[in-house]
Amino acid sequence: MDWNKTKSMFIFVFLILDIFLLVQFSRQFEESKIERLKDPSLEEKLENNNIKYSGLPTETLRSQYVSAKVKKFTEKDIKELTEQDITIGPNKTTLKSKFKKPIKIKSGNDHVLMENILKERILFGDQYKYWKYDKDKKEIVFYQVYENKVFFKNKNGHVILHLNDKNEIESYEQTFLENAEKRREENVLPAITAIGNLLDKNLIMQDSDIKVDLGYYTLIQQTESQVLVPTWHLIVEHDKKKEDLYVNAIEGRVIPKDDKENESLE
Repeated sequence: MDWNKTKSMFIFVFLILDIFLLVQFSRQFEESKIERLKDPSLEEKLENNNIKYSGLPTETLRSQYVSAKVKKFTEKDIKELTEQDITIGPNKTTLKSKFKKPIKIKSGNDHVLMENILKERILFGDQYKYWKYDKDKKEIVFYQVYENKVFFKNKNGHVILHLNDKNEIESYEQTFLENAEKRREENVLPAITAIGNLLDKNLIMQDSDIKVDLGYYTLIQQTESQVLVPTWHLIVEHDKKKEDLYVNAIEGRVIPKDDKENESLE
C-alpha cells in the first residue's frame, strides 16, 4: 500500500467532513438567530400588547411554606366581647355575631375605618386585612394576614361584615387560622415570570394594567390543618374591570379560576 496516497486520502476525507460540519453549524446558527428574532422577549411581548405593570420587586425574594390549624372557638374566647349576641357554630370553627346596636358607617370602601372596627370589636381583629366591599351582597370581606401577607381566598381565615338596609354593620361571621408556622424556605419566582405564565395561557388581554402582591394560597386543605404556599396575586385591570389571578410563586403554576372565587378588589 502506498502510504502517502492513503494519508492524502484521509486528509481529504477529514477536510470534506470539516467543511460539512462547518456548513451545518453555520446553518443552525442562522436558524437559531432567525428564531430569536421571531420570538421576542417577554418584555417585548408585553410592550407589543400594551400590557403595563407596576410595583414589581426588583430583588430576588425568598419565602416560606406555612402550616396552620383551623381554630376551634370556645366560650372563653368570646367572654370579653361585649354588646354582641354571639353563637359558636356546630363544628366550633365559625363565630356568628349580631351587634346589639348596629354600627353606622359612611362607606364600605373606607379601609382604615373598617380595620379599626375589627381591632376594637372582633377577636384577633388586628390580624385581618380589608379585601373588598360587595355592594350587591351588602358584605365587607377581610382575609387573615401572616407577617403582612394575605391568606388569599381562605374561608378558614376571614371575617365577613354584614350590612343592613341603612348601611350599618349589623352582624359578622369569623373564622381563624392559628399556630401558623414557617416550613421550608424557597426562592420565589420573579413576578414578571408569573405575568408571563398568565400571558401564555391567554389570561391577560391587550391593553391591561397589572399590579402584584405576594401572599399565601392554600396548597393542602384538611379538616383541621392547612399548608399554604407563597403565591403571586395579580390584579389585572382591562376596560375598567378588575380581575384577581393567582400564580404559585414557587412552581409557577397558574391557580385555576373558580367562578365563585372570581372576585375583584374595589
